[in-house]
Amino acid sequence: MLLEATGRGKVFYIYDTFPRIAERDVYDHRQHRSLFANLAKRSRYFMVAPGKINLDETQGQVEVGYRYYEGAAAGAVLLGQPPDCEAFRELFPWQDVVIEVQPDGSDVMEVIANFDSEPARVRAIQQRNSAEALLRHDWAYRWKEIFRVAGIEPLPAMSARERRLKDLAEIAANIP
Repeated sequence: MLLEATGRGKVFYIYDTFPRIAERDVYDHRQHRSLFANLAKRSRYFMVAPGKINLDETQGQVEVGYRYYEGAAAGAVLLGQPPDCEAFRELFPWQDVVIEVQPDGSDVMEVIANFDSEPARVRAIQQRNSAEALLRHDWAYRWKEIFRVAGIEPLPAMSARERRLKDLAEIAANIP
């Protein structure tokens, strides 16, 4: 549906043109991440699906794919399916974190049109996703937990980073 809409000039949609693109080499991983981040942060909507959803290798196991973190951090409205697993419910517990669309994408243009008619709701979801990602998904929080388990006191720089992330989350949540 998105590809058809792109062909008709209705939307601008960036999509993978490689099978299993995550396994491809890039010239420079820093440049690739920078390009991806710059595209994502300028996107209103970001397609998501559980990790390796179309691959048999999962044997039915449901996992949180990296796109949920990337899209939320970019401040986009996540469109797709939330993974039905405890990890997702624990890591992404806020309202409207994923706006569900049919797995085949058959209703995605209708969902986008409905959201485009509600710019205040779109903005609220974008701000909440960005702020929550800042408060939950920086590596500082992961390292803090590792330090806690190991009985190590965090360094002052880690506490300073957490304060900075909270300040940024406050800014993200209150952008007019």
